[in-house]
Amino acid sequence: MSGGGKRGFVWWRGVFWGLLVLVLALVLPAHADIYRWVDDDGTVHYSNTPQPEASQRERRVFDSHGLMREIIPAPPTAEEREQARAEQEQAQQELEAARQARADQASRERQLRQAYENLDEIEELRARREAAIGADIARSEAQETTLLRERERIRQQYADSESASSRERFKVQLDDLEDRIARERAYRQGQEDRLSSVQQRLDLDREDYQRLVIDGEG
Repeated sequence: MSGGGKRGFVWWRGVFWGLLVLVLALVLPAHADIYRWVDDDGTVHYSNTPQPEASQRERRVFDSHGLMREIIPAPPTAEEREQARAEQEQAQQELEAARQARADQASRERQLRQAYENLDEIEELRARREAAIGADIARSEAQETTLLRERERIRQQYADSESASSRERFKVQLDDLEDRIARERAYRQGQEDRLSSVQQRLDLDREDYQRLVIDGEG
């Protein structure tokens, strides 16, 4: 079909459906609606009753004067319903997360207010904890130094001894010293880890106190 023939066909089809709407408007009661929809095969339908529920296409409602009164969108597909459900669940999760975050922040603020009067108290506590743990570390270092000197003395005695029984006794003493030195080093490592943990916690307390208590009051 040529371009002119196609345009003529489209024009006559439009006239036909327009006349059909006009005829329906004349034969139907004044208050009746006219429904227009396109089926799955692409065929346009006009009726005074809604399109079959099995159809998944958009409906257009005309009044008795042939004027479009309403567009009823096509019902959502299974995929669209699933997407809407997923979006609703996501929104609910985000809402719950925001609510929990507000509750956690309020709880954290109460905790800080109960623990400290001001930022200076946090720094004073830091100084006390660092001094106490630092003293434990220093004592452990001094004890290890003593044990190391004792180990060297026993090693020399072991090397100089010609008696099998003496060498066995020195060997037992050396094994005991090695264990004690290892325990001191493990203890000191634990204290150093404890000090780091205390410093990190107090850094966080200071940051949160500034943000939640001081800045929050402003």
